[in-house]
Amino acid sequence: MKPLYKQKYPHLFSPMPVGRKGQVVYKNRILVPPVCSMGYGTDAHHRISEDGIRFYTPWAQGGFAGLTVPVEIPLNGGHRGTMSLRDDLDGFAYMHNLQRPVHMYGVVTLCEIYHAGCCILPDSGYPIISASSFIYNGHQVKEMDDKDMEDVLKLYVDTAVLAVRAGFDGICLHYGHGWLINNFLSPLSNHRTDNYGGSVENRTRFPKMILKAIREAIGYYPIIELRMNGSDKMEGGISPEDAVQQALIFEEYVDMIHVSCGTRLDATSRPKMHPTCFVPDAHNADASELFKKSGLKIPIGVVGAISDAALAERLIAEGKCDYILAARQSVADPFWPNKVREGREEDIRPCIRCDYCLDGGRRSSHTTEVNISNTSTFDVHCSVNPHYRQGRHKLDALLPTTPKRVAVVGGGIAGLQAAMTAADRGHQVTLFEKSARLGGQTATYADHIPFKRRIRALREYLITQVKKRGVNILLNTRADRALLEEADYDAVIVAVGGKPRVPVIPGLKEHGAVMAWDVFGKESSLKEPVVVVGGGAVGCETAIHLAMAGKKNLTIVEMTPWIASTSEITERMSIEEQIRLHGIEPLTECLCVAITEHGMRVRKKNGEEREIEAGSVVISAGTVEEREERDSFEDVAFDVLNIGDCAKVGTIRTAIESGWDAAARI
Repeated sequence: MKPLYKQKYPHLFSPMPVGRKGQVVYKNRILVPPVCSMGYGTDAHHRISEDGIRFYTPWAQGGFAGLTVPVEIPLNGGHRGTMSLRDDLDGFAYMHNLQRPVHMYGVVTLCEIYHAGCCILPDSGYPIISASSFIYNGHQVKEMDDKDMEDVLKLYVDTAVLAVRAGFDGICLHYGHGWLINNFLSPLSNHRTDNYGGSVENRTRFPKMILKAIREAIGYYPIIELRMNGSDKMEGGISPEDAVQQALIFEEYVDMIHVSCGTRLDATSRPKMHPTCFVPDAHNADASELFKKSGLKIPIGVVGAISDAALAERLIAEGKCDYILAARQSVADPFWPNKVREGREEDIRPCIRCDYCLDGGRRSSHTTEVNISNTSTFDVHCSVNPHYRQGRHKLDALLPTTPKRVAVVGGGIAGLQAAMTAADRGHQVTLFEKSARLGGQTATYADHIPFKRRIRALREYLITQVKKRGVNILLNTRADRALLEEADYDAVIVAVGGKPRVPVIPGLKEHGAVMAWDVFGKESSLKEPVVVVGGGAVGCETAIHLAMAGKKNLTIVEMTPWIASTSEITERMSIEEQIRLHGIEPLTECLCVAITEHGMRVRKKNGEEREIEAGSVVISAGTVEEREERDSFEDVAFDVLNIGDCAKVGTIRTAIESGWDAAARI
């Protein structure tokens, strides 16, 4: 009798033979696409390090059938801190240290090779080259001549040979996303009038030359996967129909193709390349379905916003792809294939599509007039998985503990994570929540905003986990000092959150301005025009939500030059796009100086004042810590630890991380 998981997901968990003779077999259809450990996981010579091995190994342990390690050519051309297989640095030899544990779990490994092309860093010392000459990010891009093509082709071939020597089962060639080879394939960047430009046949000529040369060098036993754009997501770029014709030309030399989208030539396509909460699930599946229907006889995969097994199974069953690739969901929970196999889908930690794992503190965008990249930290985290990257070191740093009685005050995201981790550490945990529901702020807005459903899923995941761990949950119970002193807990974790910041604006109370937190579920009571004071992420998303709910006349007033300035770059771009699509007017560098009977008065940067009509005013001026309640628990136990917004106002990422950290210290 088939195992239950094969009865439920027969397509997803069927083996997938790949290659001319089916010589490489994926144990299931769930793969990890190229996930980079830039700036982490390499030693001083750009060889994979112990950190790098521990970065990739959890995906093998977690049940994924394949993973791909990206290698950039030339070294450090488009990014800093990239990995190398260079022979003179013994890079390929060091890679065997990864192959051993990963292959132990029956995982197929691919080495992704890509050239940054027009995206080469100007100070890298390498020429900035592309199919055609144009200006990119203020720098002149050189049109490649025959010598350039020879040099690039040799780089690809040499690296492919090193990848085989490094023990990879095959290579993945990145022909998408605006990198060099995509520049040849896309009409956006290929304006040549010679044999390398114009028709599909000409635009594929140089990419095909690379494929043919690699095949001649490595033979047909190592497999080759192509990563291709099914669409550039930019007018005049590659369309799905164009991409299919390219794939048919390449098929002779490749064993599998997976379909992505987006191009660095247009910054606004980034939220589709790395889909945010506004992008539909499996948004590249329409393109992959065309590939499947085209007559291609090789496996076709699809990547992008595929986060659960039921969706993945349906895509394969409906003939839209042969396999799926999950990047950010694999970051959020590297063990999700095994949890599906074990019938524990409620234990899968969901990705919320914030893109922090990709952006790592980068906030500037090409769509903003002023660059704020000097705020970048490149401190890459996962908002929901506290073990990602730095977490592995935290696990090593854990001290032994003995069972203790722990109280967690507050059932928001931080408190739930703290209770979960404390229980995992063997402690007896009681969770106090003053309201009737767990989830804190997410118990309100996440239930009303459709594009926040992933955060709702995170909340439900955490609630399920604390219940499964036997945490004593006391709802409608306000913990105070006397109650905790009487119970005599060994440790108290304070997670009482924050409260809306109420700015001092004349007329705010008199004319009925409402706080953003109080809007959700009461959207119909707002009269148009609606003006949102505060253009941070909350203010912008509130305005977008109101537009989706049917409000037509919306304005955001923001005193800084930027909207959503603390959001990660991809999320910012997505918010900016939604504001444009919904016709919301952002007024930046404008200060609300008074709320009046019919609207408000704002002051521009130059001192000029103007009146804005408003039927309703919504205040979104940020959050402040609940300091008084927080401080009331000082010294109530041997260990008192403040976490989440009551310690320092932050995000879901900081709530999760501070909750895990506090519980780990007890």
